[in-house]
Amino acid sequence: MNPATLALTAAMVQIASEPVSLSDRAQQMIDALGRAVHFEAASISVRDPERHARYALAATGEVEALHAYCESTEGDAELELVGVNRPTPPLLLTDLPMPAAESLAWPEYLWPAGFGGSLGVGLFTPDGRHVGHLTVLTEDPARPTVSDRDLVGHVTRVMAHAVDRMRTIRAAARLVRDAEAGVLLTRGGNVLPLPGLPAHRILAAGAPALAEAAERLDAGSAYAVFLHPAPAAALTGALLRVSVLDCRGESLDHLRAVVLVSPDPDLRGLTYRELQILGYVVADFPDERIAAALRVTVQAVADGIHRSMHLLAAPSRTGLAVRALREGLFLPPPGTGLAP
Repeated sequence: MNPATLALTAAMVQIASEPVSLSDRAQQMIDALGRAVHFEAASISVRDPERHARYALAATGEVEALHAYCESTEGDAELELVGVNRPTPPLLLTDLPMPAAESLAWPEYLWPAGFGGSLGVGLFTPDGRHVGHLTVLTEDPARPTVSDRDLVGHVTRVMAHAVDRMRTIRAAARLVRDAEAGVLLTRGGNVLPLPGLPAHRILAAGAPALAEAAERLDAGSAYAVFLHPAPAAALTGALLRVSVLDCRGESLDHLRAVVLVSPDPDLRGLTYRELQILGYVVADFPDERIAAALRVTVQAVADGIHRSMHLLAAPSRTGLAVRALREGLFLPPPGTGLAP
């Protein structure tokens, strides 16, 4: 590596280690890149594949036209065609697979804004995850140069590491120490692998546990926990604990939450029936409706609530609902995600 490449790489590695927000880290990278490569404008964005658009984390210069293009579905489709959604080397304007005049970006957005040259590259992690995109714009059509392109190509992997949210997501998941499986839930309701943990059959796409997780997030919970019958529960009555961690934070990407599965929860002496009753108490059902739903007597519901209040040291029915919700000691009733 030449001295310029070494210096820029060292700067990017330092930025990647800074304990700052994702947007601050992206802005620092643009500033560092600007000391090595000449440009009038630059932007680092994230891509939401579900909304088919990109959203800026940080930028410098007059980037309004660029952002309008990238946030449009037509722009996203063209960038897909160009190839920046795949792990390729940086592309100069002259590297495009079509003449610039036949593109959407240049005649409609970038030439009218006064730009003449560009460099773009997708930011990919070593395991192939697309975590961002860098665009550099110049007024001079002769820039960026091939040397600029090669320099940026040496640091894109480090830049991807710097804007990779999976680092903080994995750290948050490790707070649930006994988690044995987990997935990522997207804003669109899709399920993605969570690096470092296997998937679980109760967390498959469309599963009731994920519907319940989404309902907890929709209710405004940053963290939620509830119980779910184990796959063999019909034979054993075994239960699993499901933990939900909102991971949206400041990001504009499609990742919504981490959903984790842990075994053998401490039930505090509560029976399966009492956990069912508690699910309805959390959902604010009156005793009569609980009894009808579970096909038991109203007295059996009242007895279950009274015993649960004793086991959880709850001073009232409201206090019981709060403690059951906080400790995840309930089986959500049908219609709220799960059907125990």
